[in-house]
Amino acid sequence: MRTTMRSTIVPLLGALSLMLAGCGDPDEAGETAQAAARAGDSTLGAMIGTIDELSIASEVIGNAELEDPFEGAGAYTIFLPRNEAFEELPEGELELLRSEEGRDGVIAILTTHIAVGAIAREDLETALEVNGGSLELEGVAEQPILLRKVGGEILVGAGDDAPHLTNISKAASNGVVYVIDGFIPSQD
Repeated sequence: MRTTMRSTIVPLLGALSLMLAGCGDPDEAGETAQAAARAGDSTLGAMIGTIDELSIASEVIGNAELEDPFEGAGAYTIFLPRNEAFEELPEGELELLRSEEGRDGVIAILTTHIAVGAIAREDLETALEVNGGSLELEGVAEQPILLRKVGGEILVGAGDDAPHLTNISKAASNGVVYVIDGFIPSQD
């Protein structure tokens, strides 16, 4: 089983790196990266590690050795589940994500939680208002990330089980990190 998982993990990691490196217009990425740089000198990788509510996300990213994509020059908006969301996973899933064998699961989660471009909270609120309370962001995966304003709260994803955007967001030199209260549901 380990050989099969390794043969799956290497292409997934490569795909994540390529998606992060190749997404978006270089000029647009440069502009959004410059805007984010004005807000903070830390990279996304470093910023994630400073947010207490993301200590488990930071741990699983580190254990999976996936910090490098978050140290680059590209500009991204990352929606990461807070610690409680990881702790509420079915028995054994968090332990799997923390292990070497769980690396492909971490990659799958990350690719559905990252949007191209750095979008500050104020800009996100404005875009939702201008677009009638609904907005799709270009995701690094093949599916966009849907944001909806419902009853004064911002939901990330489709369906009733979509997580809420918390009031925690931090700008980094190459993007913005948002804390959400759950995992973005699959659009399958």
